[in-house]
Amino acid sequence: MNSLSLSLLNAIPVFLLILARLTSFIVTMPLFSYRTIPAPVKIGLSVSLAILVDLTQFESQTVPLDGRFVVLILKEILVGISMGFVAGILVYAVQLAGAFIDMQMGFAMANVISPESGVTTPLTGQFLYVLQLLFFLGVNAHHMLLNGIMYSFQIIPISSLSVAYGSGNTAEFVTRVTAQMFVIAAQLAMPIVGCLFLVDLAVGLIARTVPQVNVFVVGMPLKVLAGFAIMLVVFPSLIGLFQVIFDSMTSIFSGFMHVLGS
Repeated sequence: MNSLSLSLLNAIPVFLLILARLTSFIVTMPLFSYRTIPAPVKIGLSVSLAILVDLTQFESQTVPLDGRFVVLILKEILVGISMGFVAGILVYAVQLAGAFIDMQMGFAMANVISPESGVTTPLTGQFLYVLQLLFFLGVNAHHMLLNGIMYSFQIIPISSLSVAYGSGNTAEFVTRVTAQMFVIAAQLAMPIVGCLFLVDLAVGLIARTVPQVNVFVVGMPLKVLAGFAIMLVVFPSLIGLFQVIFDSMTSIFSGFMHVLGS
């Protein structure tokens, strides 16, 4: 009985370290971090995953409960938050693309409050974001993220403080991922923005040739109608770009883990 109590006491620090990484990851990663998901659900999912990881990967490992344990907890929280942030960078590229489209269509001031994050988002960006979430759920992207965070315990040990945050490789990696987010956003928005630019050019030519036409009255409704018509044509092809985002997110998530563990 005493040996059982001692083994349980030795297993608590390891479980707390696992739980700290998983909880901080779930509260920052896409899908699971939204405010519409109740906090008890997030906590229950974190505890369930922590028990699963503890029983499968750290059954015989022990971590001393001393002053160094506090630093390990902070390290695990930082690792989980940073991994959730990197996993969500490319996901938010569609909202940036929607901001570009709304700026060209004239919807830049008609933002809505996103129920997931509680912040203002562009109309088109929120629509594209919902489509992307449905696609990600359809291809089980959330399973990939959970598999990745569970695999991270093999690359980034919980008992080690050696995480490559101080090196320039981590900052360079995050910078390249952020630049890739802008590139994907530009690829998503370029067909619609380019066509709307041609509409602006046509309206400008009409204003020069027919001065009696009030371009401020005609131009705005024309851009909105043209934007919706172009969206109907372009949106089916966005599934291919969603697949590119998913593949890029998989490789980026794996690469970031190896950078932190190097």
